[in-house]
Amino acid sequence: MSDVQNTTNSETKDVPLRTQLAVYGIGTFSTTTHFMMMVIVPIWARVNMGIPEGFTLGFVLGCRPLLSLFLSIHAGAMMDSLGTKRVMIFVALLSLLTPFMYPLLPFVFALIIIQLLSGSCDSIGWMGAQTLVGQVMHGRTKYAGRLGAIIRTGHIIGPPAVGAVWDLVGPNAAFSLVGLSGLGFVISVLMLPKIPAPKTGSRETIETPRAPIRWRTLLPNPNDYIASLKLLASPTIAIIVMLGMMVHIGNNIQSTFYIVWLEKYVGIPATLIGFLISFSSAMAAVGSLLAAPLRRRYNAFWVLWTTITTALILISITPLLGKSIIVDSVRGSVGWLIEISPLIAAYFAFCFIAGLRSVFNGVHQPLVITLMLSTVGPNEKGKAIGLRGTANRITSMIGPFLLGILAGMVGLEYGFYIIGILSCSFMLWLAWLMLKHPEIHEIQYTARERQ
Repeated sequence: MSDVQNTTNSETKDVPLRTQLAVYGIGTFSTTTHFMMMVIVPIWARVNMGIPEGFTLGFVLGCRPLLSLFLSIHAGAMMDSLGTKRVMIFVALLSLLTPFMYPLLPFVFALIIIQLLSGSCDSIGWMGAQTLVGQVMHGRTKYAGRLGAIIRTGHIIGPPAVGAVWDLVGPNAAFSLVGLSGLGFVISVLMLPKIPAPKTGSRETIETPRAPIRWRTLLPNPNDYIASLKLLASPTIAIIVMLGMMVHIGNNIQSTFYIVWLEKYVGIPATLIGFLISFSSAMAAVGSLLAAPLRRRYNAFWVLWTTITTALILISITPLLGKSIIVDSVRGSVGWLIEISPLIAAYFAFCFIAGLRSVFNGVHQPLVITLMLSTVGPNEKGKAIGLRGTANRITSMIGPFLLGILAGMVGLEYGFYIIGILSCSFMLWLAWLMLKHPEIHEIQYTARERQ
């Protein structure tokens, strides 16, 4: 009985501030790199390297998640066996180096390789932050919500900063600025405390020893993949994974062809694109802070479904926002305040819709993390996050790849609409699955998990 009480006390007391800052820093700097690249890589590829719209551009922009598709489960397994801190040190150092490779190797093949490495750093770094929520923050929604909100500070500052540097100084300085985010990643990992290994048994206090670092340990193990995929046998985990997958269709379209649309078809410069992404990130922080209150009042699965479906609809209507009827409406509504140009009116419309979409995205993030962590044991948290990461990478690539093909066939505008129709159809199927498996809604949350 005393062992149970000690465990409960350790899980309900506050996590030390240094540990919190380390986890928040890992999440912030790993994801900020992605958001800074979101601004400059599409422009670098289309303008500086001259890659035309179509499959090639879609592949170059959409291939960032490809390597992490195969490595996410392995990385999660290594976090469970070798320790999350060890894995994060390697990823952080690689994240520090990759931004400088873009201007040094301005070739399509090299760009693809760099995108693969950089995308893996973003993905595995964010996986590490999520895993640490379970390992050192006891899987509490309070800390997951804070993580989801705090990471937005980097998303707010990074995109406009890198966009302004691009416009004022040029590509070399912009990519160098991204390297500073990698440096912050490294410092955050070094701040992490020693993370104890999971304990065996229900009453024993013997810790499972960490596996030594050997060459064989660093290679993917098929058994880890099988063990992770077996988690999908649970309807709860399968539905959580599929819900999370759909978010990344919209997210990766926003980080690729959405930027192309803004720059080419609307004529918005890199600095203003950066500010738009910054504004979106601020709104996502608001959404993340709403996750815990919404979870207490409503069914978490239906909150997830509603926010994700709405976000997908809002990204698919992107081409409509530049239409004259929308632009004239915005100009008319604010005309009594100030006379604005059609470009600024369109920019306001994009900001409003992007901000609204980001609120829904912000709500989903802490919920999907804590729901996933609460359904697996202490020795499976890394595998569960790795499984989720693998699934997310699939749709992260499908979105830009498919939109690139559609852009070449029917044009980019109609490609957006078709992606929206297909995504919403899949979400309706997921809603049917959620009704078919009512047992997923019977998960009981302890008071600790609700905090």
